[in-house]
Amino acid sequence: MMEIFGQPESYSDMLKRVFVINFGMGMICMFFLSFSSPEVKGFLDSISNESEIGLIKGMKALYVLIPLVVAILSNIIKLHDKISDFLRIRLGFDTTHILIPLAQGVGSDISPERIKNNRNDLMYEVFYLYAGFKDPVIDAQLVRTSLDNWGWLWVEVELSFLCLLTSVIFLTMQKRIQLLICLGVALILICLGFYQYRICIKSAKAEVNAILYDKKRKKDILDCFQILQKGTKNNKKQR
Repeated sequence: MMEIFGQPESYSDMLKRVFVINFGMGMICMFFLSFSSPEVKGFLDSISNESEIGLIKGMKALYVLIPLVVAILSNIIKLHDKISDFLRIRLGFDTTHILIPLAQGVGSDISPERIKNNRNDLMYEVFYLYAGFKDPVIDAQLVRTSLDNWGWLWVEVELSFLCLLTSVIFLTMQKRIQLLICLGVALILICLGFYQYRICIKSAKAEVNAILYDKKRKKDILDCFQILQKGTKNNKKQR
């Protein structure tokens, strides 16, 4: 339980949190659909075999298997990354709250557009080099806190998507009350996501300040930006 709700020690721990909570919400959605539709209940009850996964015992198989498959697929494709790419969550965050402050902190006048166009390379060269998960140069607690904050944000992103998907099902079933309930839950999760995003900004600011605390790191980062500004690096199209 601490692995899910405690601070993650690795990116894998964060993905495990997202998977487990996504699976739990999927089961809640299955029960809600079953409660709301005799047809859905009949389908879910059509297989009498019972599933046992951890603390889940004596539950008909489809109530567990469908959410489990959805959670596994979401984990494999990293659903939160796909949503982030579509909404440009990480692109905007990395550019605005990490790379531009780093450039300003070392005295570079590189343009925000060039930073944005080279975001992937710059993140590894001037940020993850010092604040990577495996062997951070800055205080490891800052990195764990940031990973923890992002883990909760991705939970809220994936749960919002799952609630919206369930809302579409209720819309096709013309279940107005259930549709409004799902949309209400999705709205709450989206609001929590915006709040969590603000927390991630604070974590990023602390990491940036820690990186800039060392004079040698500042010089190396400035050199990196200057090389890019002179055009010796090829621009890469960002997602």
